[in-house]
Amino acid sequence: MTFVRHVKLWASWSCCAFGESSPNLEPLRHPPTAAVSQTRACIPDKILMRESHSTFWSYATDVQIVAQHIWHSLIPYPEYRIPVTRYTIHNVFFPLIPLLMMGYLVRRPNTHIHRIALMPIAIWATLRASFGYVWVDEFYSPYNFGQGLFGLASVGKAIEYACVKEGRLKVGESTVGQADLPAVDAVTAKKPSVASTLGVNKTLSPVDARVIRSPSGVTLQYLPLSNGGLSPTGELRTAVRSPSGVTLAFRDTTRPASPTSKKAAGKTISKTVRTSHPLRGLADALEVIGSVRGIGWEFGKGLYIAPETRPLDRRGFLLSYLQFFILSFLTLDFIESMLKVLPGFSDGYRGSIFFVQALPSFLSRNTTLSPLVKEYPTEILLVFRYLVSTGITFAIGFGVIAGFNMVYSLLTVFCVGVLGHNPESWAFPLFDHPWRATSLADFWGRRWHQTLRQTFFIFGGYPLQYILSAITGIFTSNEKTKKNIGRMGLVLGTFTASGLFHGFAIYPMGKGGISSTGIIYFASQGVFVLVERGWSYITGKKVGGVLGRLWAYSIVIIGLEPCIDEWTSRGF
Repeated sequence: MTFVRHVKLWASWSCCAFGESSPNLEPLRHPPTAAVSQTRACIPDKILMRESHSTFWSYATDVQIVAQHIWHSLIPYPEYRIPVTRYTIHNVFFPLIPLLMMGYLVRRPNTHIHRIALMPIAIWATLRASFGYVWVDEFYSPYNFGQGLFGLASVGKAIEYACVKEGRLKVGESTVGQADLPAVDAVTAKKPSVASTLGVNKTLSPVDARVIRSPSGVTLQYLPLSNGGLSPTGELRTAVRSPSGVTLAFRDTTRPASPTSKKAAGKTISKTVRTSHPLRGLADALEVIGSVRGIGWEFGKGLYIAPETRPLDRRGFLLSYLQFFILSFLTLDFIESMLKVLPGFSDGYRGSIFFVQALPSFLSRNTTLSPLVKEYPTEILLVFRYLVSTGITFAIGFGVIAGFNMVYSLLTVFCVGVLGHNPESWAFPLFDHPWRATSLADFWGRRWHQTLRQTFFIFGGYPLQYILSAITGIFTSNEKTKKNIGRMGLVLGTFTASGLFHGFAIYPMGKGGISSTGIIYFASQGVFVLVERGWSYITGKKVGGVLGRLWAYSIVIIGLEPCIDEWTSRGF
């Protein structure tokens, strides 16, 4: 039996063994140990008929068919997906296991080959769970979209962790694992969070410090040391300061003299003892996976962070974010409720934003617009239809912002209030007033959230930057030219990856397949950003001001409306 024959059998069995139907396959009702003849029953006839052929095109066609069956074993047609029930819901969360393993390994030295080996398993499990299972109830239709988004983001993480040879470094690290503090603490002048150091190596209690700890060993409070900022050996202690800069206490990592202490020059040199918490690995994995924007990490350098305007004392910070969570939740709920009861828009689950087919009767009765309506009915109808669709688009946009802020504020309240993180470690808002954008670059690069920035770099930005730089290098040795062309590739690749990300993520929502509208829209944003740069290069003036704001609004909203319409037509 030839190698190709083995591949055909494996591909066909894999489609059948998972119990999935497909247009060309019947589900396999036998265990994997069943006879080959039972497996052959699952193979399409057009594969078996070609076994006697040995031409190149025959094998190419066979490979194409096998690839299609492997693809649809991972991403089946919408009508052949498995419903999510209480008996199958655990499969939706199964991909978290290999993803956590990769997050653990990417923070350990000399694990590159292990991450490469684990990557296919993580990608396979993620795609199977995200695209192979469906929430049947239309009420949960947005969950299918979220499932697709999470799956593709996880695939991006798996590829990223497999590609970084040295692992993911925090700011200031030369090798992985050097920094004990969480990355966000490195950003806030290394002020230690109370419980954000869960699983981080800890030293034994200082010589004469009074450290109040919880039963699990988490440091809750430092009391002042007797001799201030100098240790018994004359070394400077690290000051623990409040957010306002007031010194609250000093920390020391030395131990009292013991029989094992070494003495030199009449001084006792204490040995620092470091212990490894059993949850250190889990804490590392969760931290690197959760650091979607890269704050405090090497890959996050150059990221724009919106200024925080909330108070940074713990009580004021928590109250402010708790209020923000409630406000965001109510805003999202209000927008969703209003859209679902808007007359003529939806049936409660889906609807087109271009639903207006006739003008409201009040416009033609005793209004200043009545003469225009009677003289130009078609034109007025078109204008009214797009005014309504634009209003719905703005409402959904604010709903998306409210949804992101709701989740982020809830995480902030939990981590600061329950886990004891420093408020300053979470003083990084997701959005910076997107409606104030004065250009496309300002909107996408500063005002809008950056949570998927690294994912889009991995999927498209970095590959296209490398390809265009390499091609340019064939024709010129000018480094500046290659760098500029590479930057263009980075922009185009990043926005194209964003389009593919959103276009594929909508696939789990049901019939309609991949959204080509979303792909074209986001890819075109990259082209328009380059147009802005070209304008600035030619004229020497940056896009901005009132005209820049009108330009940004027009490019973002006009193209966004067909995307929103496709989404709401599938369910919201």
